[in-house]
Amino acid sequence: MTLARWMLGILILVATGVTPGRAEPLAATPADAAAACAALRSADNAAKFALIPDAPAGIHSAQIVAAGGTHGLADDDLPEICRVEGVISPTVGFLVRMPTKNWNGKFMMGGCGGPCGNYLEDRIDPALVRNYAVVNTDMGHKGTTWLFGYNNLQGQIDFAYRATHLTAVVAKEIIRAFYGTAARRNYFNGCSTGGRQAMIEAQRFPNDFEGIIAGAPVYDEVGDTPYFLDWNTLANTGKDGRTIFTADKIAVLHQAVLAKCDALDGLRDGLLMNPARCNFDPQSIVCKTGEDSRQCLTAEQAVVVQKFRDGARNSKGEKLYYGMPWGSEDQWTGFGWINPSGVQRQPTGLSITGYLGFASGLPAGPTFKAGDFDMDQHPARLDLTGQLYNPVNPDLSRFQKAGGKLILFTGWHDNNIPPEASIAYYEAAMRANGGEQATQQFFRFFMPPAVNHCRGGDGGGEIDWITALENWVEKGQAPDRVLAHHLTKPYVSMPRAVEDYGAPYMKLGRHPLPPGSYDRVRPVYPFPAWTRYAGKGDPADPRNWVRVP
Repeated sequence: MTLARWMLGILILVATGVTPGRAEPLAATPADAAAACAALRSADNAAKFALIPDAPAGIHSAQIVAAGGTHGLADDDLPEICRVEGVISPTVGFLVRMPTKNWNGKFMMGGCGGPCGNYLEDRIDPALVRNYAVVNTDMGHKGTTWLFGYNNLQGQIDFAYRATHLTAVVAKEIIRAFYGTAARRNYFNGCSTGGRQAMIEAQRFPNDFEGIIAGAPVYDEVGDTPYFLDWNTLANTGKDGRTIFTADKIAVLHQAVLAKCDALDGLRDGLLMNPARCNFDPQSIVCKTGEDSRQCLTAEQAVVVQKFRDGARNSKGEKLYYGMPWGSEDQWTGFGWINPSGVQRQPTGLSITGYLGFASGLPAGPTFKAGDFDMDQHPARLDLTGQLYNPVNPDLSRFQKAGGKLILFTGWHDNNIPPEASIAYYEAAMRANGGEQATQQFFRFFMPPAVNHCRGGDGGGEIDWITALENWVEKGQAPDRVLAHHLTKPYVSMPRAVEDYGAPYMKLGRHPLPPGSYDRVRPVYPFPAWTRYAGKGDPADPRNWVRVP
């Protein structure tokens, strides 16, 4: 098959897709769950699954797993499930887990992270413990590196959109076969790559899910690395290969930013509730004659800091991407922009997405480095496959017409996907969907202050997004605010055992949160509104914060 014919097939699939009908009323959980689970591998079901339009699937295993699951965590709270693994032709792996008792009649698909290549079960466990039927996909390959995309057009297509959509189609059929009825509600919940999957679904396959949670989406799968991660690394690399803005200056810069902007939200607490209001100039802390150099920046360091803030530019000064907001300085070491060793490193082209070998399908080769990316010449090459990956279509009219509800969130301290990318998308969506009031009827966007990539950080990184979405879809209660909890205990992630941590822990996304697991709660309102301290009362109490405007 020629490349032209293959790409034509892709366009037809995107345009038509599979548009499942709305779910049927909920029936009882199978009386004999073990028999119903085993029957998923029967000859009749095998023939049926193999003939699913556009998604011929086969089941490798279907077995009952006792309550507590296989994560290896003490006192695991997972219910007894029918655990089903299989593949969609040619190589899209999937994992469906269905409660054998007390199914709530709903289905939720979980997103993956980074290059995927695994199931990341713990990311969707918060839905499973609520007795959802859940599914994950490996996105068409095994192994958590970006090597899968090198000279592999099928793998790139699966990762771009095909694996997500067809896994949803197949999972619904498996759920119907096991329970004897379709799910009455269908949801998606993902962050990072999972957020990109979520936005792809809303934009291209609007009938797959009634409700979608999209966290920190990768809007530019082919450009985020060279325009953001690499730009920052290269901007901070001197001619001698050493770091210009050094780790010991982060605290100096961060304290200067707080001195300038912390009180803008009514409370000096080390957190900026709305970094967009912060007008800080790094030149203001350049060392003066005789000043202690440990307490200020060199002129060269101030230039680097401004590049971090401004984002990638070409030689003409034209903006290519977004930078990091003020207040997030303590997150700038997360991806090697500021190497504590003082020696900057450039990963090769086959080790991470965004370089030409993965992004365009052109064999740049294993020696291609971040510094080889030309901000003038190479952006056009990234466009070769940007249309496959990038969920940047602001027209959500088909999703709205289908009755869908979309919650988008991005933490203000995200050091992986620049927060302003989400702002730009949401503002474009408002323009494309009839303005702010019309758009917020089905699409709401939240920016939790001082929250890192997907969760965590000095702000309130734990928010009950699932309940917010359920209330909107099922009760018509649009989320006018959400509550952000600042945790006092770390998360534990599958499959690591609790003993590995040696400290109190929390399982991901279990709400309501147990007493003592958090020390403050603040409200977060739909963008562009933000949160300001009322001026009196306990700042840890959300009742003492007000909406602006």
